[in-house]
Amino acid sequence: MTDYFSIDNFPCGGLVIDKGGVIVYSNSYIERELGWSFDSLIGERIDKILTRSSKIFYQSYLAPMLIHDKKCEELQLTILNSKGIRIPTVVNVRVDDLGISYWSLFNATKRDKLYEELINTRAQLESQADALKKLASVDELTGLLNRREVLNRSTTLLEQAARSAFMVCFVMIDIDHFKKVNDNYGHAEGDRVLKALGQCLINFSRKTDLISRYGGEEFLLVFPDTAIDQTMMLSERLHEEISNILLINGKPITVSIGVSYNRKLACTFDDIFNQADIALYKAKSTGRNRTVLYETDKDTKVKSQTLNASK
Repeated sequence: MTDYFSIDNFPCGGLVIDKGGVIVYSNSYIERELGWSFDSLIGERIDKILTRSSKIFYQSYLAPMLIHDKKCEELQLTILNSKGIRIPTVVNVRVDDLGISYWSLFNATKRDKLYEELINTRAQLESQADALKKLASVDELTGLLNRREVLNRSTTLLEQAARSAFMVCFVMIDIDHFKKVNDNYGHAEGDRVLKALGQCLINFSRKTDLISRYGGEEFLLVFPDTAIDQTMMLSERLHEEISNILLINGKPITVSIGVSYNRKLACTFDDIFNQADIALYKAKSTGRNRTVLYETDKDTKVKSQTLNASK
């Protein structure tokens, strides 16, 4: 019965090592799984079955730990089998009062494979999360920022501008008579025009600018740390760039543009956006294909009076 409960029947390697680092006992698992016979190990130093990096780890970390703590738990070493094949191995060691250490060795090959699979799965999940985040922040048709994302980023930008006292300009763009494009040539042509305009804005803008499709045929550009006179010049250039986008009938599209900026440090997104929207309305109501800067509250009154008159 005693033989039946022998350490040789345990599903792990067993080594006994004297205080000089010499192997004085190994169980049959070591021979069965690693190929090292009892006679080939007895009298040899533990270094014989360790890879070079594991030797360094043993000498510099594990051995001092055993001297100090008299034990270690779940440390991973790389063991060499009798054919020189590297086997990742989890080691537990206990040291008695005479300095004799008792080692149990567990093959960690499957654990390493599982860990690698978990790492790969994590990478895939992170990639999927990034893709979902991008989908949630990007307009599907044009690839530009969507309405929610430009609001979030602009709010952060305006908070920075308030602290650092720099100018932020909003440029609202609306395609003139876009409904006629859809009505006369179909929505496929309308989508092509929207995509072409989106790409035009990407090519035109700087990396620091925010470029968004705000909704329908409306686009919003946010220029950080840009003077208003520079923004107005950029807007005029935009008219020229956009005129290169041709409809199916060969005619160029035109746009109306409204511009505003943070006139005071406490400006919110809604403050500047509404002012740019008013300037855009004025550009459309005064002939389209032009840029208008929001200047005073009179612009607000003009829009209000015009809307009331149309009711």
